[in-house]
Amino acid sequence: MDDGTGPGAREAVDLRVLRTQQAIQDAFTSLVSERGFDAVTVRDISERAQVNRATFYRHFRDKHDLMRWVTDRVLADLAWRPVPASASALSYEAAVDHAESVLRRLAAHADLFRTVIVLGGEPRLTLKFQRFAEAILDHRMKAMGAGDPLVPREVLIPIVSRWGVATLSWWLAERMPVPPREMAVYLVTLFAAGPIRCMGMGDLGDGIAEGA
Repeated sequence: MDDGTGPGAREAVDLRVLRTQQAIQDAFTSLVSERGFDAVTVRDISERAQVNRATFYRHFRDKHDLMRWVTDRVLADLAWRPVPASASALSYEAAVDHAESVLRRLAAHADLFRTVIVLGGEPRLTLKFQRFAEAILDHRMKAMGAGDPLVPREVLIPIVSRWGVATLSWWLAERMPVPPREMAVYLVTLFAAGPIRCMGMGDLGDGIAEGA
């Protein structure tokens, strides 16, 4: 006899929990996108999610705890992306395709990603996202068997990863003024050619060997 504690009952409870958490997340991200993190209250979130505050507090301590939870979900979503087998297998077109896929993922859930990357409200969450980006870049360089960089890794990885995060932050903050494919082309061109060439100020490449 089913006493209400079997697998079916547990699955139903788990599904309700997931639905409630998703409703709270959706309400939170839309409100933060509209008003900014500081202006949003637990009452606002509960009313938008159509749950009472007691329900909110069963899942999260406060809006800061909710922000940390949302951030972790975003990072988990972005953590796995396929990489080429080697650096030599990476073409410009493949890089643009890959960048476009990431940008389309961001665009499909713009409020969510804008909340975390742009409107987070907590410097430590921004730092957490930057550390995540650094770890992804380091992993991809190793996975692709990249050769010796011209700049030491301990300098290169933080600068390049934060450059990428800043670019995505601008795109989201400005509510995606450039379509994903076009933005992917610009992003890869910036990384591949460097800012000096992209600004039409020539090429400093001839001086690298002498100045290094």
